Order: sequence, then structure tokens, then C-alpha cells
Amino acid sequence: MALPLPWEEETCVYTGNSSTPRGERGSCYHFAMSGKSYQVIFEHFTSLLPKILVNGTVFARMSPGQKSSLIEEFQKLNYYVGMCGDGANDCGALKVAHAGISLSEQEASVASPFTSKTANIKCVPHLIREGRAALVSSFGVFKYLTMYGIIQFISALLLYWQLQLFGNYQYLVQDVAITLMVCLTMSSTHAYPKLAPYRPAGQLLSPPLLLSIFLNSCFSCIVQISAFLYVKQQPWYCEVYQYSECFLANRSNFSTTMSLERNWTGTATLIPGSILSFETTTLWPITTINYITVAFIFSKGKPFRKPIYTNYIFSLLLLAALGLTIFILFSDFQVIYRGMELIPTITSWRVLILVVTLTQFCVTFFVEDAILQNHELWLLIKREFGFSSKSQYRTWQKKLAEDSTWPPTNRTDYSGDGKNGFYINRGYESHEQIPERELKLGSQPTEQHFWTRL
Repeated sequence: MALPLPWEEETCVYTGNSSTPRGERGSCYHFAMSGKSYQVIFEHFTSLLPKILVNGTVFARMSPGQKSSLIEEFQKLNYYVGMCGDGANDCGALKVAHAGISLSEQEASVASPFTSKTANIKCVPHLIREGRAALVSSFGVFKYLTMYGIIQFISALLLYWQLQLFGNYQYLVQDVAITLMVCLTMSSTHAYPKLAPYRPAGQLLSPPLLLSIFLNSCFSCIVQISAFLYVKQQPWYCEVYQYSECFLANRSNFSTTMSLERNWTGTATLIPGSILSFETTTLWPITTINYITVAFIFSKGKPFRKPIYTNYIFSLLLLAALGLTIFILFSDFQVIYRGMELIPTITSWRVLILVVTLTQFCVTFFVEDAILQNHELWLLIKREFGFSSKSQYRTWQKKLAEDSTWPPTNRTDYSGDGKNGFYINRGYESHEQIPERELKLGSQPTEQHFWTRL
């Protein structure tokens, strides 16, 4: 777009014929303007401003106020705007932008949230990678904490149905040894070294995130309810108040050979409670391993973060938590069962619990990685069902692509505002004259008009 060429009583920009045929033009055109051009359009041709900005490429020689105004106009179109500056005249724009980067450690660094150690824009891709990694990490922690509450709610609801609950040490292992450590280290994974060609989901209510939580909740609910009901069908199952006689009568069926007569004798000296039960013993390892698996699944690496094994502390904590849970599940030590308030079960049942949790992990990992995080699949779904972005700049791009009159050629746009019916921009004063017959202003009040050249 050429600069405005004001005449004695008008501000205008001449528009000539485009060298590209109308049918082949598409979006292969760009606008470039200076600060004075932008000021004229901003004040007197506001209807043209969004159309120009969506294809604007070069904005030069702008004042500090014009820079801030330009960024705000881009933000109105739902763009995420970054700004790089190295002087005091960029401070306002650096504050207004979503991400302001100071290329100098002098005045601009005070107003900018980010400061580059080198006076060039090589830091911009690095900042974008780090920002995307931080966003993905935040959403991963959010999904984990949400699933943690849902998994615990389902298990507690099933146990409350029989007036039972998990023991204090059982909750302690889940809350401190797993969940707390996961939340402290899960977001420490570094950004992926290459910049992905697309952005991650930017909203908590996005379909992939909601569907991920919903499907994982369904899988967890199905597994826990199935285990809760299936344990009641086992021949060695007993109610908690009958446990002592049941255990002694079926002792040959259990893998443990430890002596429990001190607390659980044939005379039923066991005090009935709400914790010691086969349901609790079955659900606790299932839910505990489920916490570990969802933490692993929600720590996705490429394309926005490095692989999970590069986060050494987080990986070691997951392995340690998984090893501790499996050790408690298969151990036959009296002190562990007494402290964790669990009941020893047959070995085949413990193996079945481990196989079920492993199967659940494989299913959830496949669904999360191959379906919910498949960018190409979501693009195909959007295309097939006609979903489109609601961002203003996407809407304008679609409108302009269908508008055969844009970009304009050999056209004059008029603006009737301004003092005395016309506006004079002194920065573009010229001695050239426009024939009155061409502008057809002989019997009309003088008006501003705007010409564009592509």
C-alpha cells in the first residue's frame, strides 16, 4: 500500500491496477504502511483498518503512541501480539503487548517482562517454545489434580456404600508420597528444542482437554466398580466382622505364612472396623497405581516439551512410587499389613490387580496419545463438521477471501468527517492538483477520500 498523497484540501492514496489477476490473487498480497498512513486510517477510515491489519506485514516509522495503538488494534482482532523494542519510545508498546521483549538492558527493560541478553530477535522462538511448554505443563498439572480428585471420589464413594473408608496411612501414601511429589516436579520438563508448527490448546474448556478428563474418569470408574463387585464373588471373600474365622479356615489358600494369631485369632478377637476389608485391600492398589499412570500420561513430551525421561527427578519419583506400591501389593510382611491396614490375599488375586492396572494404562495411553493429542485428527474432524475459529482475524480472513472487491483497485473511499468537511495532513502536502471534474467535487462539499495501491 502506497503512502497517502494529500492534495491541497484532501487526504488520499492513489490506487492503481493490480498486476495479479483477480482470480489468482487470494491472500498473496501484503500491506506496508508508515505511522502517518496508519494515523490517517485510524482516525478517518476505521472500517478499513481490520481489513488492512489482517494482511499487514510492514509497519514502520511510527510514534510511541501509534505503536501502542497498533498493538491494541491487533489484540481487538484476537491476535496474540509480541513486541520487541530497544529504546524508551517502545516502553508503552512493550507494556501493552502480550509478550514484550526488551533488546536492551537500558530504559525498555524496565517496562518489559522479558529482556534479551543479545541485541537481536533470536530470543523470540525460544520465548515461544518456553511459553508453549509452560502452558502445556500447567494444563497437565490441572488435568492430573482433576483426575486425582475424581479417582479418589469414586473409590471413597464405593467404600462409603458399605460404611468403609481408606486408612490414614493409605491416604498418606497417596497424598504425600505420590500427589505432592508429582505436583512439585511434573512441570519441570524443559521445552522441546524445535518450534512446533501449531499451537497447543489455549483454553481449559477445549474439547481435547475435557474429553481427556471425561474418558479417563470413565475408565477409572469402570475398573474400580468391576473390581469392587468382582472381589465379592471370590470364594475366599468374607465380611470384615467374619474375617478372623474366614482367614483361619482358608489359610491354606493364601500365599502368606506369617503368624497373625496375635491380633486375629479363632476366637474373633479382631475388633470390627470400617477400614479393614477386602474391598479396601483391592481398591487401594488400583487407585494408587492409577494416580501414577495418569501422571505419566499427562506428562506428554514432543512436540512442545522434551520427553518425560529428561525430567530426571519426576521420572525417578514415578518409578519409586510404582515400586513401593507393587512391593506393598506383593509383600507378605506382617508389619506392612498391620501398618497399612490391609488384608493378605491370594497371589493370583494380586497378579490380577496388577494386570488390570496395566491394561488400564495401555488403553488410556493409546486414547490420550493416538486420539486426543492427534492434531491432524482434530483438524479433520473440524473440516468434516464445518467447525471454524471464532477469532476475529479468522473471520476477517474468511470474509476477505470471499470478497471479490478486496483488495481494492481503482477505487476511492470517502470520509466526510473532519473540520470544515475536509482533512489536511501536512506531512503529505504536495503541489500536485487533482482535476475537479475527475473528483466530481464541483457542486459538492469537499470530502476526504482514500486511495490504495496494491
